[in-house]
Amino acid sequence: MRIGQLDLIKYGKFTDETLRFPSAGHDFHVIVGPNEAGKSTIRTAVSELLFGMKLQTPLDFLHATPDLRIGGVLEGRAGALAFHRARGRSSLRTPADDKLPDDYLAAVLDGATREFFEQMFGLDHGRLVDGGRSILDASDKLGQVLFESAAGVGTLGPVREELEARANELWAPRRSGSVFAQAETAFNEAVGELKAVQVCTREWVDRKEARDAIEQEIEHARVEQRRLEALRSKLERVRRLAPYLKELTIKEAALAELGTVVELPPTAYADLLKAQGDLAAEQKVLEERRADLLAKRQARDAIDRDDEALALEGDIEALDRLRAACMNHAQDLLLLGADVERHLSAAGAAAAQLGWPTDEASLRAALPTALSLKTVANLLRDHGALHQALAGARESLDERTQELAQVQDQLARLSTIDVPEVLRAALADAQGFRGSVQRELTLERDIAGAERTLADALDALGQWRKPVDALRALDVPSAARLGVLLNEASERASAAAAARDARDGAQEECERLELQEKHFAQTHKVVTTAEVLAARARRDGAWGDIRDGEVDLATGAQAVDDAIRLADELVDAQLGATQAAATLQSLRQQVESARAVLKRRQAVMDERERELAAHRDAWSELATTAGVPGMPLAAMGDWLAKRDAVFAAQLELNRLSRELAAIRDARTGAQAALRSALRLVSRGGDADGLAALVAIAETFVQSAEKTLARKDSLEDRAREAERGCATARLRTGQAQAAYDDWQAQWRDALADAKLSVNAVTLAAAEGALGLANAVTDELADAEAPRNRIAAIHAELAALEAGARRLAETLEPEWLASGDGDWLEIARRLTIRVAAARETARAIDRADDAVRQADGKVADAAAAVASADARIQPLLQLAGVASIDAALPLAERSDRQRQLRQAIDAAKEALVRDGDGLSQSAIEAEVAEQDIADVPAHLEAVKQSLDDVGKRLNALAQQQVVAQQAFGAIDGQANAAVAEAKRQEALAAMGDAAEQYLEAATASRLLKWATDRYRDQKQGPMLRRAGEIFAGLTLAEFARLTVDTERTPPALYARRTKGTSVEVAGLSEGTRDQLFLALRIAALELQLASRAALPFVADDLFINFDDARAKAGLEALRDLSTRTQVLFLTHHDHLLPLVRDVFGAQVNVVGLHREAAAA
Repeated sequence: MRIGQLDLIKYGKFTDETLRFPSAGHDFHVIVGPNEAGKSTIRTAVSELLFGMKLQTPLDFLHATPDLRIGGVLEGRAGALAFHRARGRSSLRTPADDKLPDDYLAAVLDGATREFFEQMFGLDHGRLVDGGRSILDASDKLGQVLFESAAGVGTLGPVREELEARANELWAPRRSGSVFAQAETAFNEAVGELKAVQVCTREWVDRKEARDAIEQEIEHARVEQRRLEALRSKLERVRRLAPYLKELTIKEAALAELGTVVELPPTAYADLLKAQGDLAAEQKVLEERRADLLAKRQARDAIDRDDEALALEGDIEALDRLRAACMNHAQDLLLLGADVERHLSAAGAAAAQLGWPTDEASLRAALPTALSLKTVANLLRDHGALHQALAGARESLDERTQELAQVQDQLARLSTIDVPEVLRAALADAQGFRGSVQRELTLERDIAGAERTLADALDALGQWRKPVDALRALDVPSAARLGVLLNEASERASAAAAARDARDGAQEECERLELQEKHFAQTHKVVTTAEVLAARARRDGAWGDIRDGEVDLATGAQAVDDAIRLADELVDAQLGATQAAATLQSLRQQVESARAVLKRRQAVMDERERELAAHRDAWSELATTAGVPGMPLAAMGDWLAKRDAVFAAQLELNRLSRELAAIRDARTGAQAALRSALRLVSRGGDADGLAALVAIAETFVQSAEKTLARKDSLEDRAREAERGCATARLRTGQAQAAYDDWQAQWRDALADAKLSVNAVTLAAAEGALGLANAVTDELADAEAPRNRIAAIHAELAALEAGARRLAETLEPEWLASGDGDWLEIARRLTIRVAAARETARAIDRADDAVRQADGKVADAAAAVASADARIQPLLQLAGVASIDAALPLAERSDRQRQLRQAIDAAKEALVRDGDGLSQSAIEAEVAEQDIADVPAHLEAVKQSLDDVGKRLNALAQQQVVAQQAFGAIDGQANAAVAEAKRQEALAAMGDAAEQYLEAATASRLLKWATDRYRDQKQGPMLRRAGEIFAGLTLAEFARLTVDTERTPPALYARRTKGTSVEVAGLSEGTRDQLFLALRIAALELQLASRAALPFVADDLFINFDDARAKAGLEALRDLSTRTQVLFLTHHDHLLPLVRDVFGAQVNVVGLHREAAAA
């Protein structure tokens, strides 16, 4: 069966995803993708497609659990089956969602279960590593490891161990904690209890009457106790309730005397007093706040507002700011005038040096433009760079010309040498043999080593050493034939060892049972039926002698009494030792059975040993015929490997000899060719040896090549120098033209700036330009103070106009004085407006105070009205108009309430402590008693109760003693219980014996079956695993062998060179490959007898290098011819290896990781 298509409809991260696996000669399919791409989900999907979904699943993170669904197409001999798997009971569905029967896949699964499929047809990296570790951990259980690898199960060993443990729990020699031993102990205890349960009738009657009499006395005492308790309760009730009845009578009389009362609330009196005080206080506050309001109104009326000044507040503030700005204007005018004169004087002095007019108007008219002066300044700045560029270009031209002359002179004096091509070729060939001497020495050492290896290999053959040709001529068994012989020998040795173990086990069991029988007979006195019959016969004979008159009564009475007593004792002993007799008989039967088993096992062992001896004799004859007489069969394989090592050593020696001769011949030819080529150039005539010839030739060639390189370099330099001369001449012409152009511009600029007369030299030109710029700057600097003087005059005029206008409006008399101090007038106006603002703020504060006082008066009036309103409902309830009239009514109402509360409390006490009696009944009880005598009567009753209690305690102790005495002889169900315990113990012993037989038999049968199956299957599986292991390790190991001579047997991996390595000596990776080889071999054995299922391999080659990963793929290629292989991996670098092994047509299914949400 194979999977043709896997539909991930709603499963894990997949939605409507289809994976197709087309059939091919090598049914191998690669599923590759990065981590988190869904490979593990696909592996789980394959298992759940075939065997159903588990109840709990972690794959419902995208789709709801009830919506999970997968599908597929299974291809087999009967055709294709298309179906779906869903959640729920009827999980098998058609693609149209119709239900399918639960056994729909039974035919293609061939009875396989989920556990069998995941164990046998699934393997991942973790299980591969655990398997390799398990081989190492279980190396002392080699047979079990190989068997479990071949059978694909790992549970039979633990099952057998559980059966053995269960058998030991049920019964074991000298083990008191076993189930059988515990049941036997319970049986002995039950027998002892049964013997102890015996009773005498007269004693039973006496003890029963004594117990009943004490119980009657206890009953009379309890009746008297109950009477005294009732009297005590009555007296206690009278003592408790008499004061309450008296209080109730007094309070009811006082309530009647009070008469009709107006009922007011409990807090009425306190509320009236509080309201009276509150009204007085609130009225006083109202009068005080009215007086305060009148005073604040009078203060407000006394303040007058300056509205005229406030109306012009903005203008006065602006005038004040202008006044502050003009405070220093008089002094500033003097300073600014002096600054203007200073700048004009400086400009005139500079103009006089240039020959320009000195008065301001003529000077301004004669000034050159700023552009003219800037042009002269720029030309002065450019002159240095142009002059330097011209000088540098001329210098560079001279240097390039000298360099070209030097190079041309060196070329004229240089001579070259030509190297023949024959010399170059001979030198190239000879250079390849530069290290040939060392290689020849190495080969000579290798040849010597190979000769030693061959000698060692021949010595390793031991007494069967022969020349190599003779070894080749030996007619030894083939590897296949030797393997068959080894398997037969192993099977016969295993069978003989198993038979020997079985015989030893049977002998130990027989000896154990015989010893157990002996010890049981010594420790248990068992009376047999024959002994009882013999005692009875002696009793009857003694009585018959007296009855027949053969012995008189006086003489024979004692013998008859002794015979009767002995017979009775033997009968009683036989009845008490029935179980011991049965046990002894069972032990004797077990001994006889064990002896029969021992005899059969001995016969089987003898037969197996004869078969083993016959096989060994046949091998001895075969070894003699093959020319290796006396060769042990187990050593033949190792000897053949050593013979192969001899052949390999001989081949290696021949190869090294041929290689050494070839190298020497080639070196000699290369040396002759090089010597002949050197003669063409008159070199090497006296040199001896290849190394000297190569050195001479290399020196000659290097000299010629250096000369040619020197010539090429000089020619390149000459060409470069010619190009440099041309470039330098071009740059010199360009620099000269630029300098001529500057001189023309310089003359024009001086004329335009009116500096031609003064700029005779460049230094004079710089000085004249500085004076011209100074004239311009000084004239410009004189304009700023002139502008500031005009601004000051404008501000002073504005101050005068504003001060005049405001003074005419507010204070005309200030203008009549005629002093014209406008700064002072502005200051006085500012003072007046500040006073007007302060007056306005005082008026606002007074208005606020009046409003607040008015509000407080209203609040006080409201408080008075509120206090009066709060007390009005209470006055209306009392029916009076004033508080003084309502206070006496509130006092009467409180008095009536207190009396009613006292009456209710007394009645509540009567109900609470009256023990359920009515008030009238309580009054009657109180009337019957004299209150003064009640305490004395109560004490007397309590004393009587104490006496009755002490008597009851004494009777109770007597009752316990009588009950114990009666219970000691009262059998009740003790005898039946003891007999039931005895029968239960007997049943437990029988059940334990039955279970022990089942568990012990099952354990031994299971061991026999597993040993037999392992002996049959281990050989073929081991051979196939060795072949796969050799491929996985790239032929580093040849095969796997088992050393059956050791106890327990040991597994070895034999290297190709002949050495053997135990499992513990393998590396961790090699152990993993060994487990993989065992698993594949076991799977192939399974496929030979069962229907094929897909094999799922998940990232098996994580720890394999590329070479061994390719070897692993080749092993899976062989497996893919027998069953479908699904190979899951996240290493895409394995794809080239997969295509190398399976071809470009191999089916590759790519998975992609979903992009993370932004």
